[in-house]
Amino acid sequence: MKNTLRFPQLLNTALLNDLPDADKTTFLDSCSNRSYAKDTAILTQSEPTNGMFVVAHGSVEVSFLNKDGNRSIIYHAGPGQVLGMIEAVAGRPCAATCMAFANTAVLFCPTALLMVQLKSPVFIRNFAIATHDMITRDNMFKSADQFYTVEQKICLYLRYLSTQNFKFMQSQSYLANAVGCTRQTVNKELGRLRDQGIVEVTKGAITVVDHDALTNRIEELRSPKAAR
Repeated sequence: MKNTLRFPQLLNTALLNDLPDADKTTFLDSCSNRSYAKDTAILTQSEPTNGMFVVAHGSVEVSFLNKDGNRSIIYHAGPGQVLGMIEAVAGRPCAATCMAFANTAVLFCPTALLMVQLKSPVFIRNFAIATHDMITRDNMFKSADQFYTVEQKICLYLRYLSTQNFKFMQSQSYLANAVGCTRQTVNKELGRLRDQGIVEVTKGAITVVDHDALTNRIEELRSPKAAR
C-alpha cells in the first residue's frame, strides 16, 4: 500500500506546506515505510545517518547521553515531525538518539531524495521553519529547567505533548524521569490535574482533555500564592 493511502494525514505535515499536491504525494510515496513492534533506535547519538525520518504514527523519544553517562530525555516527536533532517543535510553525526516506541511507524527519506526536495524554495522555507520550531522548543525547555518549579515542568511537558495530538503512552515513572523529579511528585500533580478535569489518567496513558486549563495551571503555578 502506498504511504499516502496508509498515512493520508502526512499530506498535511508542516514540512510539505504549500507544495503542489502531486509533489507531496510523490515525495511521501518515494519514502520507505518502517514499522516497529517494539522499542527500536532509529538514530543513534554520535553515529552517522544516511537520511531523515518522518513520524507517521506513534511517537519517538529523543534523548541525549553526556560524557558522564547521564541520559536526558529531550522531547517526544509525534506524527508529522521529522528527525535527522539537519544531520542528513550537513553530513554530521546524530546529535541525539531517537528511539521509536513500540507500535510506531516512520517514513525514511534517504539523503539523496532529501537533496532533490531541497531544490524547491518552498521546501527550503519549510525546512527552515522546522529548524526554527526545534530551536524555539529547545529554548523553552531549557528555560523551564532553569526557572520553573517541578510542578510547572510537569504541566509544560504535558502541554507540549498535547499539541502533538497523541496520548502520552508511558508510565508516571517515565514522566518523572523526563522531568527530573520523583514519581510521588508526578502522582501528586497529576492528581490535581485529574481532579480539575484537565487530564485523564489510565493505565499506561495520560491524556490532556483541557488544553486551556492546563495553560492556566502553568500560569497559576508562577504565582507565589499558587495552591500546592
